[in-house]
Amino acid sequence: MGFVSKSALAAVLALGAAALTAAPAEAQKKKKEEAPKVQINEAFRTAAVAGETAAKAGDIATAKARLAEADAAATSDVEKFYAANLRLQVAQASKDNALLATALDQMIANPNTPAEQQGTLNYNRGILALNAKDKAAARQYFTRAKQLGYNDPEYDLRMASLELDGGNVDQGVAALDKAVQAKVAAGQPVPNDWYNLAISKLYNANKPAETAAWMRRQLKDYPTATNWRKALVLFRDRADQGRALGGSARLDTFRLMRETGALTDQAEFGEYAQLAQDLGLPYETVAVIDQGRAAGKIPASATQYNALKTEAQAGIRAEGSLSSLDAKSRSAANGKLAAGTANAYLANGDATKAAEFFQLALQKGGVDQDEVNTRLGIALAKSGRAAEAKAAFAKVTTAPRNELASFWSLWLDTPKTAG
Repeated sequence: MGFVSKSALAAVLALGAAALTAAPAEAQKKKKEEAPKVQINEAFRTAAVAGETAAKAGDIATAKARLAEADAAATSDVEKFYAANLRLQVAQASKDNALLATALDQMIANPNTPAEQQGTLNYNRGILALNAKDKAAARQYFTRAKQLGYNDPEYDLRMASLELDGGNVDQGVAALDKAVQAKVAAGQPVPNDWYNLAISKLYNANKPAETAAWMRRQLKDYPTATNWRKALVLFRDRADQGRALGGSARLDTFRLMRETGALTDQAEFGEYAQLAQDLGLPYETVAVIDQGRAAGKIPASATQYNALKTEAQAGIRAEGSLSSLDAKSRSAANGKLAAGTANAYLANGDATKAAEFFQLALQKGGVDQDEVNTRLGIALAKSGRAAEAKAAFAKVTTAPRNELASFWSLWLDTPKTAG
């Protein structure tokens, strides 16, 4: 019975031992003394002691036969209490779930069962009901155990499972959150699958804000490429459904996927490279194609990327040196040219120069503040200026860029995966 707490039931099993095994000689010796508070008839005592001895010896057939005799001889609630106690022992020794459920039911109902044991008994009865897929009964027993003061580290997790399986997403996730908090308070790692469960249920229930919050919590504990991919793909696809992402924010999403190793196939590398080219960033187009090939995601047979790379290289030659745009950006009437220059530097891998010109663009004005602050944060992050990067990301306020910026900010606080 690995799923029933043996230690929790041990105290219950010990309750009747002394009364059941009192030697006849000792009973006779005390006959003239004060009458015992608990009276046990000899037929019951004989059958119960024999049953307990057989159970301990592993002789289940004899134990069950003596248990039947004890049941027949029991005439009082006290004797029925001891019979149920014996039934617990026989059920655990024989791994008999049905017998164990009966024993627990008898113990719960018996007035002689100590009040402090009721929480344990109800909780273990709930586990049996859960294993039998009787979720309504399991919920009833678990709730009763909690009301009786029983505390178990798995309680909230079990309740979460019951609520989520029943379609009660809010209640289930709330219970799962309690289980997570208990793990954190105990200094124990939260299993990755717990996060996956919450994310899956919330996503399917169309709760995007809650889904994103749990994804960020997961990434703090498990910043793997797989989890980053899941979080960013869900974010991207949800924003696409609302037609709110757009090419510019989509590019910055791809950039974070690249940093976290979340680009996994030819189609994504190809879309990223084409998008960069369409937005006038040929340096980034070439870098992405080269990375995709090096990672084995863009095979040599995919010749369409040869033409795209050739087009991008021609664009780089036509642009000439990016430094030629520096003076023009500084003398421009607004910050649009500075923002374009900064983005070209970011695409070229010069994050320091990119940050300089993104800041200039903000000073001059006339630009999309959320877009420029997102990219300023990226440039500062890639320059090793984390605190300044976070400050820039925090200034992004409009959806869906504000959520994307929060992912970039989170990336600064997590161990880096291979990009």
